[in-house]
Amino acid sequence: MKHNKYSHLGGAGAVPSDIQKEVEQAISGVTVKPARGAAEKIRVEFIRGISAHGWTGEMPVAQESKITVTSTKNDVGLCLQTGNMSRIYADLLKLQTMYLKSAIKAAVIVVPSDPVAKKLGSNIANAKRLERELPIFSRAYSVPTLVYSLEQA
Repeated sequence: MKHNKYSHLGGAGAVPSDIQKEVEQAISGVTVKPARGAAEKIRVEFIRGISAHGWTGEMPVAQESKITVTSTKNDVGLCLQTGNMSRIYADLLKLQTMYLKSAIKAAVIVVPSDPVAKKLGSNIANAKRLERELPIFSRAYSVPTLVYSLEQA
């Protein structure tokens, strides 16, 4: 897959360039064609790609919790969201909590572009909407974040 980037609150500067390259390589390693039912396959290929670069598996937001983000590495939290749009707000809360606890210094969110989301299903999280809404929540969501939109190759 291809990608586009959107920087929220200085995310492009806060996420180290080597981390950005690893995420971009994992995205370009996804070969699944967007279609209904393909979200889980996309997720598996992407996670395989970041794992090859030493990213963790799912990471708890707090020790006593079963609430997790997709992965972390070098003070960067990562959420991959290919599900319902409502789940992206949970991801924002998770990342904000980790940021306030100093568990992360920046975040990466990987989400389908609007056209890819439409191929995956209805009301799927998409970059267009997230990028439009992040500035609205900038006082509540203060994590320097880099948003990657999954684009069809």
